[in-house]
Amino acid sequence: MPLPRSRSDRDAPSPLPAAAGVWRALVRRPRETSTATFVLGPRGTAVLLSGTAGHGSWSTTDTGVFSYRITEPLIGADGRCTGWVDVDQTGVLRGAVFTSRGVSRVHDARGVLRSRVPVAVLARRWE
Repeated sequence: MPLPRSRSDRDAPSPLPAAAGVWRALVRRPRETSTATFVLGPRGTAVLLSGTAGHGSWSTTDTGVFSYRITEPLIGADGRCTGWVDVDQTGVLRGAVFTSRGVSRVHDARGVLRSRVPVAVLARRWE
């Protein structure tokens, strides 16, 4: 029969998943490099702040390895949604830095796939 845990053990907060936090990033595409902020929540939510705000989820897939998927709306000059980008990345975490790679799929407003873009991210934890 297992011994009951002490109250302090039961009440201690669980450690955050390693990738959880706020990250400042360089996002590299074939013809462009831009900056972005990623917010990876402790319960698997993911937010991308760049030209627009995208949201999605992330999860740990192995020790030091995680994946994230974010949908980012594309907004025209008139304020209308002209489509969206489906961001799908696999990342490797090393201390206060992560790198990730994947392919983003660009859709028009009707949902038609218009292009696939290889993307690489280099991010540093933002305290």
